[in-house]
Amino acid sequence: MARQFRPERVEYDVLTAHPDPVAAATGSTRWATAAVDAVTPGPLPGLTALKEYALALVPRLRDFAEHVAGPRGDVSSPALRYGAYQSVRAMVRDKDGHALAEVRADGRVLLPGELDADLRGKLNGLVNVGLPMVTRAVDQGSYETALESLVKARATLNAMLQAVLNMAISGPEPLSREQLAAALRVQPADLDGWYAGRTS
Repeated sequence: MARQFRPERVEYDVLTAHPDPVAAATGSTRWATAAVDAVTPGPLPGLTALKEYALALVPRLRDFAEHVAGPRGDVSSPALRYGAYQSVRAMVRDKDGHALAEVRADGRVLLPGELDADLRGKLNGLVNVGLPMVTRAVDQGSYETALESLVKARATLNAMLQAVLNMAISGPEPLSREQLAAALRVQPADLDGWYAGRTS
C-alpha cells in the first residue's frame, strides 16, 4: 500500500543575511519564511502524487519570486529573473512541521529522502575526480594545489552533512538526539555546537 502524505501548509522562504554579524560579514545567508499558505487537500497516495502536487506550486512560486525577491524598480531581464528564482523556495510541510517537499522556481523538487541533484553530482565528482587529484598533487609535491582542492572537498562534505542531518531530523520518523550523536561520534549535549565547529 502506498504511503500517504498529508500536506497542511506551504511556506515561502527567502534567502536573508545570516543573523550572526560575523557570518553575515562573510556573505553567509539563511532561509527565512516570508509567507505561509494553509492548505487542506486530501491525502496524497505516494511519492508520485506528492511530486505532482509540488510541481503544481512552481508557477505560484515563480510569481512569488518575481514580486518578493526580485529587484525592485529595475528593468526585468533573464539574469535578474534567474537570480530571483534562486533566492526563494517553497517548503511543503505536514501538520507536525515535517518537510514533505522542497520546491524551487526552476522546477526542481526535492522529496523526502532525496539528495539535491547538484549536491549529488558534486559528491560523485569529489569521489571520482577530486580526491584522486588531491593524492596526485601530493605525490607531485604540489601542496598548495592539494590544500586548495581539500578546502573545496570540505565545503562539499559540509553541504552533504547538512543535507543528511536535515533529512535525519525533519522526516516523518526523525532520528533521536541519541542516534544522531552516536552516528556523529559525539555526546548528545554536544550536538548543537558540533556542526558550528565548537566541538572536536
